Amino acid sequence: MRLFFGVLGLCWGFSLAYSDGYLWLSAASTSQTPQVYRFNLRTAQIDRTVSPAQVNGVPPSPDYTPFAYDGSVLYLGAYDQGLFARLHGYTGSFLSVGAYDWCSCFFGHHGLRDGAATEGVLWRAAPPHNPAYSYSYLVATDPNGELVEMLTTFAQNFALTGLESVNGTLYGTGSGRFVRIVRDEQNDWLFHVVDYALSGVPANHQLGGLAYDPLSQTLYMATASESEAALWSVQIDDAQQIATASLVALLHEKGYPLGSIPTALTWVPAIPGDANGDGCTDDADLLNVLFNFGGDHLESDLNRDGVVDDADLLEVLFQFGQGCGN
Repeated sequence: MRLFFGVLGLCWGFSLAYSDGYLWLSAASTSQTPQVYRFNLRTAQIDRTVSPAQVNGVPPSPDYTPFAYDGSVLYLGAYDQGLFARLHGYTGSFLSVGAYDWCSCFFGHHGLRDGAATEGVLWRAAPPHNPAYSYSYLVATDPNGELVEMLTTFAQNFALTGLESVNGTLYGTGSGRFVRIVRDEQNDWLFHVVDYALSGVPANHQLGGLAYDPLSQTLYMATASESEAALWSVQIDDAQQIATASLVALLHEKGYPLGSIPTALTWVPAIPGDANGDGCTDDADLLNVLFNFGGDHLESDLNRDGVVDDADLLEVLFQFGQGCGN
């Protein structure tokens, strides 16, 4: 399978179109039970929290990773186990709980972090527990969790954490590095990392998950330190191998727990007219707009013109029923 070899653009990143939709974040932690958080790009707030450890069939883990959205379901994994769960992309409710059919010995040396969905394949970053003695892997499965292929790199002291596909090209983060991933031309089982000069992020922040919004052509990155957690948009210059980060939000001010690391990040598109963000444009959204009519409530201001008015009401009416069959 030949992936992540698309023609590279010279420069791309945050566009003039406003961003909408939702970003699901992991929260790796050894001191508290990890949860999964949803950041609403319209309201710039964390508006949903999911507790995987409370779901039947989900074992405890130091990190639950919402690693990909394929247009239908949100995929959730765990760092130290073969968890392969499907969630509703908007509410975070569990649709099914399963596991990768792999040898459990894999998790004795490697974990699973962020991922990407591209061309019907789910990619996962698999960093070593000790990057000084082992190498990172890229693991590809089909939507049922069946292994398609596994690649490794000889990049030393590198623990691949964040992963995202942008127009067929994979980018990653890990060990303080922002990289582009390139498959070896002679050895299909091998990949190389091309380092980019990253600016804008404080040096004491640990780089985490990546997510791409193709509608606004925005690549997002999450980072954290002991005293902060942040969300960034990243502008890429492939020709110069430069990545420039701009702050979107300080996540710890929105309810994200300090001391946790957002190792995985996944973007889910907004449904037109869906004011309350449950993935279905229905009566609840109509009431949401009516109750906030004339105000500046961000959730109800669907067209982002600064006021909840007739235009927002008409959007709900014209889009009524969108997403409700999922």
